Amino acid sequence: MKQLVVEKNNPEPILWETPVPKPGPGEVLIQNHYSVVSTGTETATIESANKSVAKKIQNSSNIEKGLELLEKEGVRAVWNAVFPKNILPIQLGYSSCGKVVEIGEGVKNFHVGDMVVSNGNHAEYVVVNQNLCSRIPSATSDKEAAYTVLGSIALHGLRLSETSLGSRIVVVGLGIVGQLVCRLGEAQGSEVFGIDPDELRRGDNKNYFASINDLPIDEVDSVIITAASDSNEPIEAATKIARNKAKIVVVGDIPLNISRNEFYYKELELVVSKSYGPGRYDKQYEVLGNDYPIEYVRWTENRNFEAFLKLLSQDQISIQDLITKEVEFTESPDIYTSFNSEEKPLSVLLRYDIKTQPKIQFEKNELIPENNKKIKIGLIGAGNFASTTIIPILKDLKKSCQILGIASSGGLSSEALAKNFKIKNKYQTEDEIFESDEIDAVFVLTQHFNHADLVIKSINSGKAVYVEKPLALKVDDITRIEEAMYNAEDPKIFLGFNRRFSNASQFIKEKLNGSPANALNFRFSVPKLERDHWTNIKEIGGGRIVGEAIHAIDLGTYFFDSLPQNISSHSPIDKELDEAHDNQVFININYANGAHAAVQYFSDTNNNLSKERLEIHGSDNSFIVEDFQLMRYLIGSDDKSKVFSDGKGHKQAIETFLRYVRNEVPNPFTWLEIKSVSLAGIYAQNYLNSGSQKSIF
Repeated sequence: MKQLVVEKNNPEPILWETPVPKPGPGEVLIQNHYSVVSTGTETATIESANKSVAKKIQNSSNIEKGLELLEKEGVRAVWNAVFPKNILPIQLGYSSCGKVVEIGEGVKNFHVGDMVVSNGNHAEYVVVNQNLCSRIPSATSDKEAAYTVLGSIALHGLRLSETSLGSRIVVVGLGIVGQLVCRLGEAQGSEVFGIDPDELRRGDNKNYFASINDLPIDEVDSVIITAASDSNEPIEAATKIARNKAKIVVVGDIPLNISRNEFYYKELELVVSKSYGPGRYDKQYEVLGNDYPIEYVRWTENRNFEAFLKLLSQDQISIQDLITKEVEFTESPDIYTSFNSEEKPLSVLLRYDIKTQPKIQFEKNELIPENNKKIKIGLIGAGNFASTTIIPILKDLKKSCQILGIASSGGLSSEALAKNFKIKNKYQTEDEIFESDEIDAVFVLTQHFNHADLVIKSINSGKAVYVEKPLALKVDDITRIEEAMYNAEDPKIFLGFNRRFSNASQFIKEKLNGSPANALNFRFSVPKLERDHWTNIKEIGGGRIVGEAIHAIDLGTYFFDSLPQNISSHSPIDKELDEAHDNQVFININYANGAHAAVQYFSDTNNNLSKERLEIHGSDNSFIVEDFQLMRYLIGSDDKSKVFSDGKGHKQAIETFLRYVRNEVPNPFTWLEIKSVSLAGIYAQNYLNSGSQKSIF
């Protein structure tokens, strides 16, 4: 399909060919019919994309974060944080309408064939959460409905002004959002005045003026600023015309260098509007689909969508005259050149030719000549870990393997990675990878919630699978995987527990000389993540124990030559939320042979600490390792040190997997090891502060 994007350091938007996205749980796939180009916002987006890297990092907070990361984890960590953001193009657009053509698991409010509005981008197909789309009433035209998200931004700003029938409102900035605020204000019975220096935007409306000096009034109940400006003039002007105790609402992107005296003497209230309403940027709402109770939050972003559509259907507002241009989507890159002209269009409506849009399933490309020496690989997932770790390693191992396809739920990121790493993306969708007879092995590198399903699909399609931990987030999913393996002829499954493959771990294993260790202590000191980071959301990432601390449980299995038998975990209670959190966790694991492991997982420690500290103790041996690089080891009376430069074993793990697929070596993991370690991680995550040990089997 085609999608409109702007590449970094390229001022001209272009149409990219990307795979059709696939809806996940709670999501709908929409075939766009119309989308709206908001000239002001999208011009700013393009300008931002073309700022030099130096200008982007000049922000003091970015510098501080970068220096902290550099000090703690080194240059590569900084590169890994920046690199993915610089290769992905920026998607344009955020207000569209179209037809639902596919629904994901758990979607109840929509059906295939529904016409809906959404915050989807300029693309032939878009995937959005069900909370971010609303059904179009039959009496509303699709063209006007496409403006719903823009209308909701305006509506939310108006709601924040707390004005009503008879109120006096001044709107500063008469772009598309400002125009909509004016019309919505008039619809509620307010007296509305507009300010904009652009004569074309003012038109012949008798209540629209070039500046505040032209206003026939000097005191207003609320000033709503929808302008985008680097100047402080809009906020200064607002304070002059606002009455005592009035409210100033900022919708546009302006500086907030306010004068305390003006606000003090008038007791003015300043509110910055957050896009289209409550729920915006809240992952619980926008990703997981959890709604706010209407008794406590009357107007969410979705309910704002519905309200705006109702106003359109009842002819309480009309916006047909705000459509400055209507062009074919295929011609959309050309319209952006007009944004620099004196007669910049207010808005542009993009029209999609649905008859010529691609089918959801792509046809396969020409076959690549067979090369029996190379393992043919399909990658599922195109996030940071794929771009900074896995793909560079696979490209480095090009004599042993070849990437034939990269698939991701969104499509755009996979295509960006393919272009950046010069991969001919032969298979662009998940289904194509599983259906291909050429693909030998699948790498599952997605967010954690769908690992189990993708592993089962790999097994059922007869392909070897390398899955990043965790294997699954639920005990039932482990059972489903086990059943799939039982029914498969020769299942090959390999888990991304890379730490055991590091040179440091291999050295320790060799020095133990067949006499397993009996005690392990592992301390993680990791960067703190925001509460709503996808890793911390139980339904998506599962939590940091199952996502990262599980490495320590596997190392115990490896060094002890024994399976975890029971596990307990404890974490302090978050006083604000009155619940346990996994930013500071203590885990105890007993193994079947009597060995013991203690794991500490901290995310609020001194930056000078190593990220990972491993201690292994046997009857006459002790090993202390910092970040799998610097080791002190004591054997008998000897006290020595050793330095390793290979990292944490990612490359060695992948090399072993490729050899396993070629039947050159056996699987270093037994299914019982994979199963028991995975269950231990799930139990440690799910039973924080349970007060007792949880048996693995």
